Amino acid sequence: MPLLIIAVLAVLSSFGMYGLMYYPAQNRLTEVEARLQATQHAQEKTQTAQQTQGIIDTTWNALSDYQEFTDLSIDIADLAKRNRVQIPGMGYDFKPLKHKLAAKGTFAFEAQGGYSAIRKFIYELEKRWPYLFIERLSVERAKKQNGVLFRLRVSTFLKEFPQALQKTKT
Repeated sequence: MPLLIIAVLAVLSSFGMYGLMYYPAQNRLTEVEARLQATQHAQEKTQTAQQTQGIIDTTWNALSDYQEFTDLSIDIADLAKRNRVQIPGMGYDFKPLKHKLAAKGTFAFEAQGGYSAIRKFIYELEKRWPYLFIERLSVERAKKQNGVLFRLRVSTFLKEFPQALQKTKT
């Protein structure tokens, strides 16, 4: 009889110890799994943010400043000349953006020539300067020569807004 009592007490204490250790361990496991999922989610967000920051840095470094932008008009005219397209004149303008981080530079010009030459010119314009966007494009038949006349307005974003030149007295 005493051995039976000891055996029953041993079994009951084993169940008691099992209950005292299993359920808290189960709760800790659930908490650790939740923290692991939260940490993995935060890590994914961090990696996405780093990739996005890399893309933004690459894009920002590819943008020109306003001094390079004014030189771009000469490059566009040279591209037109290579494609047998005449550009009689070109105007440009700078506009600040409301967040003041960058500026918008715009070129407006007419391109005259054969349709295939202008099509090739526009293709090379977009291919050579991927951050130069055609905002407005209209076409009509050229009156003076046999061909077409395209009116284009292209723009890009600039790293900075040109500061007004300080006037000095001499």
